[in-house]
Amino acid sequence: MEVALDARLTKQMSVGMQLYVRELVQRLPRVAPDLQFAVVSNAAFDLPFQNARLVRLQDWEAANGGFAEQFLLAQRLAATGAGLIHFMSVYAPRRSALPHLYTIHDLIHLRFPQYFSWKVPPYYRFVVRPAARAAALVITDATATTEDLERLLGVARANIRVVPLAATEDFYLSAGERASRARRVRERFGLRGDFFLYAGNHRPHKNLHVLIEAWQKLPLKCDLVITEDRRRDHPLRDGMFAPGRLLLTGHVERSELIDLYAGCTAAIQPSLYEGFGLALLEAMAVGAPTIVAQTAALLEVGGQAALTFPSADAGALREAMKQILNDADLRERLCRAGQDRAKDFSWDETARRTAALYRETLAVRV
Repeated sequence: MEVALDARLTKQMSVGMQLYVRELVQRLPRVAPDLQFAVVSNAAFDLPFQNARLVRLQDWEAANGGFAEQFLLAQRLAATGAGLIHFMSVYAPRRSALPHLYTIHDLIHLRFPQYFSWKVPPYYRFVVRPAARAAALVITDATATTEDLERLLGVARANIRVVPLAATEDFYLSAGERASRARRVRERFGLRGDFFLYAGNHRPHKNLHVLIEAWQKLPLKCDLVITEDRRRDHPLRDGMFAPGRLLLTGHVERSELIDLYAGCTAAIQPSLYEGFGLALLEAMAVGAPTIVAQTAALLEVGGQAALTFPSADAGALREAMKQILNDADLRERLCRAGQDRAKDFSWDETARRTAALYRETLAVRV
């Protein structure tokens, strides 16, 4: 039986959502040679597999939230003749003519609706909720999200499957590679001493004000590097000085992000809520010591390999940062523990477990 993959890549999709689509499309045909795949996408995927074919969409056909998604896409997917559809992001048709699996990475938009456009709640009410309830299975990244799927969308727990994500292979560095990339990033950004790193967007639920408060009151000299948003109206200012310099990098390319993880004294994730915590996993894979808020998904992913603090407690975060700065042995232990923890996850395993869900669903139909 053939599986149709809704593998659209659109500007509304986050970096993590796009990574999920790309990694599964490239790995599923290889790890599941017994299945056939129709990859329906506006992206020009290279598919050197006998069991995978590309069904190209125009960008306007792939757009999220409009007529094309709700009607034309559903027709294109049904026309593949597949026995099953996998909607690989939250953007999906409300109704499907074929049985479908539905990946929902998180429900941040429903947990914090005040931080998003007024269009979001109606989309979740009239599209996401019925698509999720009608799905043969709903796939999510962390056990922590299953309660949200039940409570906020009414998905039966028996229909939810947890399939974790992973860091890609280029995040795994040897000690020598880590050292050379650390030197490179220090030269690139003019970093002279210790620095903490936050990598991610700046939405309010990311809780950056707690990170800033903790850093500003540190009694030890160190810089703070924050990636992504660098708008003119941003409340933070590049070069702001407290125990060191605040550096707002703006967007960084993947290779630069790996360099920053390699060079940082520790990577910090202070989020109030995460669907998984891919940035944490990537930091651990590189070998960065990590500090995370006691958020359910971050604790689930980090295990015992990260220092933790209550998400609203800037004082507790400051103490964890002081520990990291003062204790080289602790930094080394966290580096090794993080790398070991990251090895528990792989994209090949994500693909294998996803393919097993296809077989489970197809077997029910037969």
